Amino acid sequence: MGKNKRLIVNMIASFITFVINLGIGFLFTPYIVSKVGGEAYGFVNLANSMVNYATIITIALNSVAGRFITIKFYQGKKLEANKYFTSVFLSNVILSAIIILIGILFVFRIEFIINIPSNLIVTVKLLFLLIIGNFVISIISTVFMVSTFITNKLYLDSVVNCVASLLRIVLLFSLFGFINPNIAFVGLASCICSVVTLFIYIVLTRKLVPSLKLKTHYFDLKIIMQLLSSGIWNTITRLSQILSDGLDLLISNLWVSTFAMGQLSIAKTIPSLMSSLISTVVSVFSPQLTIYYAKNDIKGLVEELKLSMKMTSFFSNIPFCFIVIFGDLFFKLWMPSQNIFMLQRLAVLSIQAVVVSGAITGLNNVFVVTNNLKINSLFWICVSFLDVAIVFILLNTTNFGVYAVAGVSTTVGIFANLIFVPLYACKCLNIEWYTFYPQIFRYTGTTFFMIGILYLLKKIIYFPNTWIYLIVIGIISTIIGVLINFFILLNNSERKYLVNKIKEKVVRR
Repeated sequence: MGKNKRLIVNMIASFITFVINLGIGFLFTPYIVSKVGGEAYGFVNLANSMVNYATIITIALNSVAGRFITIKFYQGKKLEANKYFTSVFLSNVILSAIIILIGILFVFRIEFIINIPSNLIVTVKLLFLLIIGNFVISIISTVFMVSTFITNKLYLDSVVNCVASLLRIVLLFSLFGFINPNIAFVGLASCICSVVTLFIYIVLTRKLVPSLKLKTHYFDLKIIMQLLSSGIWNTITRLSQILSDGLDLLISNLWVSTFAMGQLSIAKTIPSLMSSLISTVVSVFSPQLTIYYAKNDIKGLVEELKLSMKMTSFFSNIPFCFIVIFGDLFFKLWMPSQNIFMLQRLAVLSIQAVVVSGAITGLNNVFVVTNNLKINSLFWICVSFLDVAIVFILLNTTNFGVYAVAGVSTTVGIFANLIFVPLYACKCLNIEWYTFYPQIFRYTGTTFFMIGILYLLKKIIYFPNTWIYLIVIGIISTIIGVLINFFILLNNSERKYLVNKIKEKVVRR
């Protein structure tokens, strides 16, 4: 399969996966909230957030493993690739054992650490144990996922995710539909899906990259130290992400209220899905970027980066603009029993960084590919401490409450992304400092123009607040968004190229 065709297949598969996960998020969130209540549902996302803090001790190894294994593989150094593969796997097993031990001790005293209503203590403890189990299984799975990365067959990742998502639907419907509702069921379904995913990736590794073998004598402590010395900066970056927005639910639980935590948890469903979409699109380009760098083809790498920026722009600004303008109508239908005004404001505050990150996110691949993680990590850890400081000042001096928790990190992130990421990416690639800014400003301008058009649409046309009309609005908004992106976001040569490709497909049919 050629590079362009593989890219298209990977993109389509990733989009299908996103649509399925989007459906799960929209359908199951109100379903579960109606079964257990908004306050109890807040602990599901809180559990995932707190358990993900453990990525701080795992990301140093796993975030750069794919890069090193892929480069050794394409350099024909199969023995070294196997050493990296085995060393990472065995290290993950050891880390998993440590996480399980710490997790059990944490859960045993959890009611003294966070605020939990007395009637939910047992349920929340069980939920946390299951989420910890799911996290451990995911860690062990990580190294096997490199098989699709090496072969640039990321569409297989999407197939696996589709299978896991469909299984999750069946499990959640069965558990909540036929047994007394319990938020711990969410953790149980995740655990089962992770086990299935692990098994599938083991099979894929044997099929796609049979030369990769797990043998204990391949374990090399020097390799672990090399990975840690490189990946430690990703650990710092991850810590900065946790400090910036990963603590939102915990801070809300401890310093605002469990009700506010529940509302923020619901409101962040959409930003989380959008973040997942952008990350999915960006990840599609990672293998080819790594291959370009391994071949020292900087020109090809830069062109691939610009393409990734356009793709993430296309996928991010349309849903962003829709939520900003029509989010109130959506929340009235989606969560009629909750505080609609509060949900809309929290969602917009949580999602506002997309104004720039929609185009910039793909540039973060540069730091991993070129192994220039130190400066990036130190910058973001400083930004995250600034975020936390501002949040605590606002919580103690204003009545902003949960709005401060939701909005500070994204507001600061807009300026940090815009100023630092493009400049440092250019420095790492040794290219002109302004290389990526035209695309970024074009995207931001297009996004604000789209918001203006959708705002006029809402003012001019009256739509009754029903699901049918909301779907109609969504379709109209999507068409408008695609047309605006086509004529403003893309340049003349790109438009001609796209039109010619469509004509070729029509003629062939």
